[in-house]
Order: sequence, then structure tokens, then C-alpha cells
Amino acid sequence: MENKFNYLKDEVVTRKIRYVSFMSRLKRYDFAFMKNEENPDKYTVIHLQKNRFAVLSKDDLAKKGEIEHTFHESEMEADEIRAFLRGVL
Repeated sequence: MENKFNYLKDEVVTRKIRYVSFMSRLKRYDFAFMKNEENPDKYTVIHLQKNRFAVLSKDDLAKKGEIEHTFHESEMEADEIRAFLRGVL
């Protein structure tokens, strides 16, 4: 079968992944964190329960609505996630 795609990049990378689960006042959260090689100040943050991810730094946490939109969380839940991420990122 003929390949119909022109690959721009195809590489295998080994990375350390940090898994963190925590219980807030509202519910349990499970996240995975990977250091971003292109920008060392940022992490790829994966919300494992919602299957959503974002590339974030501490500065991104201050952006209004960023966590709510990215992870599809209510304002109260996003505030808890934001407080947690400030200590992890």
C-alpha cells in the first residue's frame, strides 16, 4: 500500500512522567506531568479523568478562564486545580 502522507517528524522519545492524584474539598483529581523540552518553564499537564491536556507554566495559571476552558471545569473546581498546580509547576 502506498503511503499517502509526508511525515514531518517521526521520532521516539523517552520521558519521565510524574503522576499525581489528590483529593480536594470537591472531588478527586488525577494528573500527569511531563517537562516540555522546547520551553523548560512549561509542562504538559494531562487531566487523566477528563482526557484533556495543556502546556502550562505558572504564568499561564493567572490567565482568566484558562483552566476552566482547557479542562472543562467549573470555576470552583478550576480554583482548586489552579491552587494545586501553583505548588507543582
